Amino acid sequence: MWRLLPIVLLASCAANEALDSAAEGQRPDSPRVVNQVDLPLAPSSNKAAEQATAKRFRLRDTRGSIQESGAWRIAVPVSHARLRCATYETGIQLGEGDPACSEVRWLTDLEVGTRQTQCNAATVIHSGGGESAAIKDSVAAANCVRVVTRCDGPC
Repeated sequence: MWRLLPIVLLASCAANEALDSAAEGQRPDSPRVVNQVDLPLAPSSNKAAEQATAKRFRLRDTRGSIQESGAWRIAVPVSHARLRCATYETGIQLGEGDPACSEVRWLTDLEVGTRQTQCNAATVIHSGGGESAAIKDSVAAANCVRVVTRCDGPC
């Protein structure tokens, strides 16, 4: 009897995760958005950084920069509230809109810059970036950035 208990518990957890995903209308294996924030892009504030960085964004601990070359960097705190592990990824999307970034026409698809597994109710700063032709083509017109955190697993 006691030997079967771990197997029964694991099967129960897996079934609950599949039911939760189905109830949300998602495939059980697809990442889902767990946090999203739209922020205004600002020109660099100092002349030395202006040569390398076209625009920057920041809200509390979420920050990043986008260069005219299409290179970009982000740092985003990601909190995982469960003991079981999940994989999180963060990325950005550029858009053009009003100054508050509430009415935005998105110019790029989501560009993912980090992917990391987290466990045991941890908060981790995801720091990374990338380089993209779509970002390069859109950075001049963009005045908003969407910072997205997605999760795959028991989020």
